Amino acid sequence: MTAVSAHNTNPEGVTMSTTDQSNIVTALRSARASGERPSASGADLQGANLQGADLWGANLQGADLWGADLQGANLQGADLQGANLQGANLWGANLQGANLWGADLQGANLHQDSVVRALGETPSGLALIQPTPEGWRMSVGCWRGTPDALRAMISKDQGWPEARGEQIVERRPFLENVLALADWHMGQHPKVIDELVAKWGTPDGDA
Repeated sequence: MTAVSAHNTNPEGVTMSTTDQSNIVTALRSARASGERPSASGADLQGANLQGADLWGANLQGADLWGADLQGANLQGADLQGANLQGANLWGANLQGANLWGADLQGANLHQDSVVRALGETPSGLALIQPTPEGWRMSVGCWRGTPDALRAMISKDQGWPEARGEQIVERRPFLENVLALADWHMGQHPKVIDELVAKWGTPDGDA
């Protein structure tokens, strides 16, 4: 199976425009119907309309999908490593097996049944959990890390980003609730990390 690249010359010599976003979107939407792999790594797809697009297995590494409409899109097995998905509409999108290592999903509209889950607003910002080949990763506002790292941080009375003294006391219960929901969510998907490692390996190249 070949890959249709929306911005680079791929090994098969197919070249698409680097500036015309509509051409990129058209190439992505039509790739699977042509038996090709959708590919737009590093492309500027801010605000792009990819609603319902068949993008399974797509190469979208490092793509800027800020505010893009991916509602109902099939992103199963897509490589979204390092992609910017801030504010993207992912409601009903299929993210099963997608590589989300390093992807930014802050503010994305996610379906509650998705393996990537918004855990709700807190005084520290929106909380989110997502599986990656390196394990589960969480974000709360500007903070990024593992569930265990968040658990360790909130057990202390110092070292919090953008919170001091009484703010820490006030915010701790919200984050304890977030972690409880995160633990439940991880328990609902016990095999997802192993499946991602089997498909993508780990970022350092180890399978």
